[in-house]
Amino acid sequence: MASIRLYFSPGACSRVSMIALEETGLDYTAHRVLLAKGEQMTPEFRAINPKGKVPALQIDNRVLTENLAILTFLARRHPEACLLPIADPWEEAEALSLLSWCAAGLHPLVTRLRLPQRFCDLPGTADRVRDLARDEMIGQLSVAEERLSHQPWMLGQAWSIADAYLAWAWGRCPESGIEAAQFPHLCRHHDKAMARPAAQRAIQREATS
Repeated sequence: MASIRLYFSPGACSRVSMIALEETGLDYTAHRVLLAKGEQMTPEFRAINPKGKVPALQIDNRVLTENLAILTFLARRHPEACLLPIADPWEEAEALSLLSWCAAGLHPLVTRLRLPQRFCDLPGTADRVRDLARDEMIGQLSVAEERLSHQPWMLGQAWSIADAYLAWAWGRCPESGIEAAQFPHLCRHHDKAMARPAAQRAIQREATS
């Protein structure tokens, strides 16, 4: 049996890959990397992922990085988990489009909201960086809010791992000054997505690993 290890940081986007692993039911080891302490930049971790980022999924002696790649691999390797609708090429492509949007559209805005100093370290600029990110995030979230106003999940009636990624991104927004009352459907979606047993197990594993 393959040895599986997920490198993660509590609360980071690696939670999405951990939820995916929990959905598959695979036996894996969770290895904590504390971003706030800079552990992602240590030689030990850079030997795993030279980019110095989580998540990183190690299976035996091979390593896969980036949520989009990890989630797609797990979905195709374990179709019984229904992470993505891989049986239909169009539906799978639509799901990958949503994952790409989460990874390349929402995720960078989360970083700008929470760590604006990474984008401009000139005195007095952090608030402006954060304000611009907030405006852009509100516009992007409105797309999901409208979609969720007439269906329970982003792809329709069935959950996919794209819902876990969206829920992670939205979960970082209210603490960054975006009013939850503006997005009632996103709030309900988040609560429902994070109430799934796999999501609850992932949160517990983050806390205890």
